[in-house]
Amino acid sequence: MTQKIALLGCGRMGSAMAQGWLNAEDKPQISVYAPRPTPLVSEWAGKGEVVLNPVREPADILVVAVKPQVFGSILDEARPLCDENTLVISVMAAWSVDRLVEALGTRRIVRALPSTPGSVGKGVTLLSCDESVSEQQLGLVNDLLSPLGWVEGPMPEETLQVAMTISGSGPAYIFNMVEALAAAGIANGLEPELAMRLARQGVIGAGALLDGSPEEASALREAVTSPKGVTAAALDVFMGEGGLTPLATRAIAAAVARDQALARGED
Repeated sequence: MTQKIALLGCGRMGSAMAQGWLNAEDKPQISVYAPRPTPLVSEWAGKGEVVLNPVREPADILVVAVKPQVFGSILDEARPLCDENTLVISVMAAWSVDRLVEALGTRRIVRALPSTPGSVGKGVTLLSCDESVSEQQLGLVNDLLSPLGWVEGPMPEETLQVAMTISGSGPAYIFNMVEALAAAGIANGLEPELAMRLARQGVIGAGALLDGSPEEASALREAVTSPKGVTAAALDVFMGEGGLTPLATRAIAAAVARDQALARGED
């Protein structure tokens, strides 16, 4: 039976999820609730692929994809979209399962934190849920999210809090790496367009190799690195004191701290 999904919020993450569902063979029926829909969402609605802002009624599945800072102010808009039979999937950071139970009045809640590569079927979605969610319901969530890519979990929320700063935020870090490599190329004499093209394609190729190889990332790195060669000279900097590993450790700690601040209701 085709599932009826109510998607509350359709910004970058909501759109990435919806695009993944629309690309799937067995497309669900999607109702999008967004007061200011993006041109992409309006295009989908114009083609009949989604229904935009219909009358609010309980759905089979409610996906909450608004910013965590906003959700508390729109609870009156969210509650009519679920009842005791609705499975609620939240993709918000900061809002714990218990906090969502209190807000929505149901324990059928799964936190599912996807990543934007889900729009091309290459994302990672992390799961955490209330203990009352059944294996059958988790199977439904997995089926719904598998078109977006890899599904990991369920896991404790304490684990989810750290894991999401790697899988969910990770694409932004990689995009910034592309920017940094291109800027380094420019600083060393390359034309901007060529530097960006090389940085972009280099990361795309490395990702494809990582995806298609059973070897560990360290083994793939070593295979590219000749002793005392050009790559080794660069890696001496990247892997040296103050290099990528300690920098990434500080960055993830900052991201976790920010999520904890949001969970406390701080701006």
